[in-house]
Amino acid sequence: MNGPKDNLFWTALMEHKIPKKKLKKKQKLANTAELAEKYEVSNKDVEKIYDIFVSMDDDGSGTISSSEVAKMLAGFGCDVSPKVVQAVMRSSDKSGDGEIDFEEFLAAVTSKIKLNNCKADIHLVLEKMEKDNDKFLSAEELVVAWSETLKTKITVREAEALIQQVKNQ
Repeated sequence: MNGPKDNLFWTALMEHKIPKKKLKKKQKLANTAELAEKYEVSNKDVEKIYDIFVSMDDDGSGTISSSEVAKMLAGFGCDVSPKVVQAVMRSSDKSGDGEIDFEEFLAAVTSKIKLNNCKADIHLVLEKMEKDNDKFLSAEELVVAWSETLKTKITVREAEALIQQVKNQ
């Protein structure tokens, strides 16, 4: 599970632009469409994330080491303590080999983006409910508010699960 130390890195990565001098000659990614479908993002997003990955891979090994994570954190002016670096590696290195390959990096970045988008969506729905002066929210009301605010549908069961998650926090 991701914690606050891990979030330091991902937040910094998503909020900062990689300096132009840091971008290396673009390497071709062979399976862009396959990865885009697997992680439910656009081909363009996969390519952007790949560019970031390549810029972090200083030694050209095709993986990101803990020292490369530390270097990127330092470049963003973030905490580079071993605990922060270890948290990033632990949350991203699913194979346990001590390196983050591109697919592990893509999975971590897309999950952070989706989490941030979900939080923003929930915030929009809650703002709408506040404007309507509702103090208590039923699953049925959440389904309607979600649909009106986000123009997407969720089921009553999904709404109940979201409400339960909020109650448990």
